[in-house]
Amino acid sequence: MKSIKRIVLVLLAGVLALGLAACALEPEEAAPAKTDAKTTAKATTAAVTTAATTEAEPETIELKLVEMNAQNADYDKSGEATLDSKYQKLAAAISEKSPDLVFLIEVNTLSSTEGIRKKMANASAYASVYEDNATTMMLYNKEVFSLLGKGSKRIGAPGDADGSIYERYLVWVELLHKESGEKFVVVPLHVDYVTKACKAQINRIVSHLKDNFANHTFILGGDFNAEYGTISATSLTTEGYVDARSTAAEKINGNEKTYPTNGQIIDFIWYKCGAGLAGETDKYEVITDTLPTDHRPIYVELTLTK
Repeated sequence: MKSIKRIVLVLLAGVLALGLAACALEPEEAAPAKTDAKTTAKATTAAVTTAATTEAEPETIELKLVEMNAQNADYDKSGEATLDSKYQKLAAAISEKSPDLVFLIEVNTLSSTEGIRKKMANASAYASVYEDNATTMMLYNKEVFSLLGKGSKRIGAPGDADGSIYERYLVWVELLHKESGEKFVVVPLHVDYVTKACKAQINRIVSHLKDNFANHTFILGGDFNAEYGTISATSLTTEGYVDARSTAAEKINGNEKTYPTNGQIIDFIWYKCGAGLAGETDKYEVITDTLPTDHRPIYVELTLTK
């Protein structure tokens, strides 16, 4: 009997020892589960970070611009039988580009501005901007921009110290880009052809924009009545404006004269990006189709990136 009891006690001790060993092993077995959880958490965080990085692509604003000197659009038919016919041909050239902004030069009245707009293929999408006494008007696409304000200021007159031949006005238009919320000031520009007056008037425009608008993107389009060398020797360059023609990635008819009568390139679009924006000129084109005007229009595509 004593032998049997000893055997039973030995067996019980063995079972107890096995149980204690199993308990001691449980934390060791649980440890890999904790490691797996950390690994999973890290992987999830990495996936979220990667997704966020992928989604946070730079915001871009793409704009299409047309600048056109319409050669005294209020009364000069420029070879056409009627002004109505002239407006039709000019409007067709503009419509083909589906622009967001149109700079109209030597267009002196609202009636001539509207005469061109109403003949555009998508006329209802555009609004005219008119200022008394000025020789520059413009159109903007209402689906892209909303009007915040506008104004004009005389920057030259006959007999002034700079030698201006005509009265010249700065016309400015403040626009809100609806999709991005960015503010733009655009200027349809027509300065004097006397070199001293031309440079002085450009400097007055740049100074006015700098003093009156903060953190805006500026776009100046028009008949500068001077070639690049003269224009670049103004505050446009010292204030950081960019000539779309000089910086374009793609050029079509890029060396064609915009004023063929004198064999000159005098129509330009210059721009300066607002704070937090960088600009690129994707395309510059001189429209060489025969049109009822003595200037050739230019077409520009810009991309602004936040």
